[in-house]
Amino acid sequence: MSKILLAVLGLVLCTTAWANEVRITPDLSQRMWQALEQPDDQINPQERSILGATLALEQNNPEKALSMLNAPETSADPLADLLRAEAHRREALKAVSSAGDYAKHRKLTTQQFAAIDLNDDLHEATVRLQAFADKIDGASGFPLDVLMLDPSVQSIFLVDKARSRMFVYHRNAEGEFIRVADEYVVTGAKGGDKYKRGDGRTPNGVYRFTSIRHDPELRAKYGPVVFPIDYPNFLDKLHGKTGDGIWMHGYPESKKRRPPQDTRGCFSLPNPVLQQMETYVKPGQSWVVIGENFAFGDKGEQTNLLDSVQSSLQAWEKDWESLDSDAYLSHYHKQFRSGKRDLNSWKRYKKRVNGHKKYIHVTLDDMTIIHDPTPWQEGEIVVVEFQQNYQSSNYSDKGKKRLYLARGDAQSPWKILIEESLNP
Repeated sequence: MSKILLAVLGLVLCTTAWANEVRITPDLSQRMWQALEQPDDQINPQERSILGATLALEQNNPEKALSMLNAPETSADPLADLLRAEAHRREALKAVSSAGDYAKHRKLTTQQFAAIDLNDDLHEATVRLQAFADKIDGASGFPLDVLMLDPSVQSIFLVDKARSRMFVYHRNAEGEFIRVADEYVVTGAKGGDKYKRGDGRTPNGVYRFTSIRHDPELRAKYGPVVFPIDYPNFLDKLHGKTGDGIWMHGYPESKKRRPPQDTRGCFSLPNPVLQQMETYVKPGQSWVVIGENFAFGDKGEQTNLLDSVQSSLQAWEKDWESLDSDAYLSHYHKQFRSGKRDLNSWKRYKKRVNGHKKYIHVTLDDMTIIHDPTPWQEGEIVVVEFQQNYQSSNYSDKGKKRLYLARGDAQSPWKILIEESLNP
């Protein structure tokens, strides 16, 4: 075979049918093979075959991929069938090309084999392989968008739509948050953020699980249990988003595999994994952050962002206590909303209320601060929840409050976009 033809074939194989490239160095590849060849109770034989075949195809070794798929556990696995098809396609492409001029229609046949694109169907395989590579490579770190968590928060679920993975962190007996799950997750059939009912998209944002539902009528379609989230939240409503009924749920009973984008807007896990997640879901105490390409690292990398938020909150608290209404109200965004009040009605209300006070004391305790990884039209957003203790010369109150803070860029101060009381 000519060098030119070999180069063309290499280009076709790398770009046409396997565009979901996994970030694997030669050294990491060797360690991955070693891990796959060693007994490990955390990797069942079926998953071991899928990972090995996908890694072999990443290295353009269809023969090894087929050998990895010989296990009986893969005989009824649709993803394994697709991997076999891709391996056979590559073998056929090599064979037809090796025939040279003897094959009368070699050029046409080569183009036909090369045109078969299983890339989208095999995305689950590459997602799983990337997750395995991350584990072998010791990839670790805390999600940098999670800035502060009050003692009532029990778990954090991060749904990364770009990676098709869900990362779960749970508070252990020592009160520390540790990663307890890294799972393949299926999201909306259409990419991007959700805007309206029925658009087939999974919403981006910061939410919480509201309940746990075991409903026999839902089981056949959504699995053994479903976990609704509080979409749409106040930020969604401010931006005119519609729709509801966004759940974490399972697969239909008839399915064992699903492609990465296959729901009407919910996020979905295999039924056995879904049941394991029930251990970590605490309604009202489990947060759900949905976005793309979350950043992980050392908590020290959060310092500047967290300091900027805390500084803005402290300035707001100080100016509120000063009884200087103009200084206090300068902390509010021009698009501010609180219930039915916009910024102008809020200013009139606060000036009227504060005008009759001799003093105000405010403390903010048990604070949770989460950075929304998705850019909004106001810029970047952080969600802040805390216990507010308020005392003035003629009134006192304590209760839970939630703020959405926004800023246009890193040099701008945070402004309060939404303020809401969470008192029952």
